[in-house]
Amino acid sequence: LDRLEDIVVKTKYRIKYDQKDVDCLARNIYYEAGTEPDVGEYAVGTITVNRVRTGYWGDTVCKVVYAPAQFSWTLRKKLPLPDSLLYARCEQIARLVLDGYGIAGLEHGLFYHADYIRQPGWADVSNRLLQIGRHIFYKKSVGSTLEI
Repeated sequence: LDRLEDIVVKTKYRIKYDQKDVDCLARNIYYEAGTEPDVGEYAVGTITVNRVRTGYWGDTVCKVVYAPAQFSWTLRKKLPLPDSLLYARCEQIARLVLDGYGIAGLEHGLFYHADYIRQPGWADVSNRLLQIGRHIFYKKSVGSTLEI
């Protein structure tokens, strides 16, 4: 799986969205994985959309992105202005993810953390899916019955 087209696949999971959802997802992709290769950006988008599908964190992209303490960048008081070219790419990827494109192997992914963070207490290593770039992805967290 060396090529992006082998990793990013069309799924059956497309959610209804509007421009506000695109903006929220693009911001999440940008601030969580904007310096990652495209595959890392797709991965963050995939997890975000998977979370919308569960309804647990909210029933829209924006509710999921801004759910309390779920994405570290949302806790910051002041964010750097986005690089316009990088942000445009994140917005393009956000639209594709919302249209049903996602990462093969992350169909059941709901959680991730950066690899430079000491393993968080919530991370269930028995439910680790894969690592893409600087992020490690999981389908379940410790003690949770939540699945997709």
